[in-house]
Amino acid sequence: MIFPIIITILLLSGLTIVGVQNSIPVELEFFIWKFQMSLAAVIFYSSLFGGAIVAVLTVPKMVSKQLKVKSLNKELYKFKKQAFDIEAKKDGKS
Repeated sequence: MIFPIIITILLLSGLTIVGVQNSIPVELEFFIWKFQMSLAAVIFYSSLFGGAIVAVLTVPKMVSKQLKVKSLNKELYKFKKQAFDIEAKKDGKS
């Protein structure tokens, strides 16, 4: 759990250093659009866009797994209750 946080902090620190050292404006072309932006802003927005893509792609899978875990926990509870009832009947007969 702490390893991804450390990696994220290191990457953000590296991006911050690169952004501060490279604040020169760059010209960007995207199909028919042309615009100028500082290199730090390009790096920042690229990272933000990449993070948004990763979030969009991973959140549905995480939700699906969470629902599966909830379902399995309910099933486990049901089986434990059945085992307890069987054990209680067995002890009652003896």
